[in-house]
Amino acid sequence: MDEFTKTIDRDKFRATNAPWNDLMLNDPWSVGYVTTLIELKPFINKEQWENFYFEMGAVRNKKLNTQSPTMIALLEDEQLIRTNREKVFALNTELREINTQHGRTREQLAKKGAILFHYVQNIGIDISLAECIECVRFRVICETWNGVIIREKNAKSLLQRYFPGIEFKKTDGAFDHRFAVDFELTKSGKPVCGIQVKPKSYTYNAPYLNKARKANQQKNARYRAIFGLNVYDVIFEKSRIINQVVIRMLRKEIDQTGHLC
Repeated sequence: MDEFTKTIDRDKFRATNAPWNDLMLNDPWSVGYVTTLIELKPFINKEQWENFYFEMGAVRNKKLNTQSPTMIALLEDEQLIRTNREKVFALNTELREINTQHGRTREQLAKKGAILFHYVQNIGIDISLAECIECVRFRVICETWNGVIIREKNAKSLLQRYFPGIEFKKTDGAFDHRFAVDFELTKSGKPVCGIQVKPKSYTYNAPYLNKARKANQQKNARYRAIFGLNVYDVIFEKSRIINQVVIRMLRKEIDQTGHLC
């Protein structure tokens, strides 16, 4: 399967990383649990996935239209998760899932691009509205495809060659969002540990990446506190695992549970 290719200038794209995260436009409240959506059905190609995401946005619109004008305005507020998090979690599950379990339309992603554009203009980043809209599309649709379908599945396939007796169970979007765990390793139904698959760029020293790593470490600590299991980063690029030390660490975890591979 082909990957999406980034058409926007890399420096401009990189400059919008921190604002994108600071605005919390990447939150499931804003774009849905995209890692869950992409697992709902098999896709022949990346274009089919993109169309499906937009179609799920149209499904969301139909559900929105059954609500009162006040509730519609609340659910359409992309910034509510940042400005009034308590109000979001005060909603019942059915209402929250209108946002978290659906995609967005092309027009709705463009609206997020406009929010990003006005924010970065105020901090001196030289980028156009059209480029900001493409940044949003690439992060929501393209990076999800490249990361989940291409990177994660290729990494899983390679890891299964190292550990043929281990099951790699893909987590859903809500679980991943809470614990930063892409796969849970089990054997004979017994949990071993969690892993998250990341690209080589995840290891770079940049303020927004340092912030992302810290946030993921806190989520991993939550996973450890609740389940008593460690989480390991698997740095995967193209067809190889960059941090080969993780293989030894995973094997040690497996051995400690009494499951030899």
